[in-house]
Amino acid sequence: MGERQPVVDELGSRWPRYEEAVLGYRHYWYPVLESRKLRKRPHPLTLLGEKIVLVRDGGKVYALNDRCLHRGIPLSMGRREFPGSITCCYHGWTYDLASGEVVAALTDGPDSAVCGRPGLRVRTYPVEERAGLIWIYVGDEPRLPVEEDIPESLLRPDAVVEPMVDLRDGNWRYAMENAVDDAHAKCLHRYNLWFFFTRLPGYGTGARMTPTDDGKWLRRVSTPEFRPADYPGLGKWPKYGFWRWRGRRVKADKGTGSNILGGACLPGIFSVGHENWEDFQIFVPVDEDRHLMLQVSVRHTRGLGALLWRLRYWTYIRLIHHIMFNRWEDGRVVPVMSEPEHLFRPDMAIVHWRQWCHENARRSPAEAASVRPAELEAG
Repeated sequence: MGERQPVVDELGSRWPRYEEAVLGYRHYWYPVLESRKLRKRPHPLTLLGEKIVLVRDGGKVYALNDRCLHRGIPLSMGRREFPGSITCCYHGWTYDLASGEVVAALTDGPDSAVCGRPGLRVRTYPVEERAGLIWIYVGDEPRLPVEEDIPESLLRPDAVVEPMVDLRDGNWRYAMENAVDDAHAKCLHRYNLWFFFTRLPGYGTGARMTPTDDGKWLRRVSTPEFRPADYPGLGKWPKYGFWRWRGRRVKADKGTGSNILGGACLPGIFSVGHENWEDFQIFVPVDEDRHLMLQVSVRHTRGLGALLWRLRYWTYIRLIHHIMFNRWEDGRVVPVMSEPEHLFRPDMAIVHWRQWCHENARRSPAEAASVRPAELEAG
């Protein structure tokens, strides 16, 4: 293994902005639902701790705070009495979908005094549809275009996207760190059907995250060790069955020869490149104890290639990779992670991710203006 490296615990670093982001980072666009699943009925959800209702009207999607101003009844329980509006089921307060203003109080008659009252409106959220998903912006204005927060691979004209959305227990940070952590795959997923024929390494050296040239992503890099190692007093590990004949195909870093095992970007997106397709895991904060996990597979192809890709995805990728691998195995450990923690060398990638978030998470215009240059430089 070479000269002893310090365990992560010995570094003693802490990252306040990351540790405080229990409900995620504001001022980003977040994907929350597959577009095809939002039809006539209002759809309730929670995003970064905020209750929101999605409504599709005339082919356009709207997002409003899911609470009637009258008595606090969720608007997602409401009715669509008029085009362009949603009506509370309790007393008929009716809200304009675009502005959130009260435009009628049905049980008070057409001349109700609550209509047009200054400041009497529910909050609305910017919402867009891209890559077969609905994206909501939570944060202050001015906001960046939604394309700034969507991986470019999903926006290409020839992108054939297959998403799957799960509501899972566990804080979003644990879920994202699980994705960033390469070491767990060598143990937790070793016997998964996805790796049945694959000769996985037993451990890796030099685990780290390095920024890409454009500064948008961190690449996860390490050098794998495939040979069984001798663990004193225990024996050799790992043990390879004869059926594990296939090597793990990953991209190599030109400068170091280390393997590039995925990439991460804010606010909580992880990417893994496969032989001819790419898989994204997007972790969206719901509240302190739950998150949405979006698994988004994409291949760039057209025509017959698109049809064959969808067939391939629905034949085995969705079941084995998204359900058996990520939903069942990762979904079993993420909810039960807890603190205090004692990190070790392979967790250096997690340390780099935490530091990256602490230094680079987006701030509101007001927050950015109040931070002195020296503070920005120090993170």
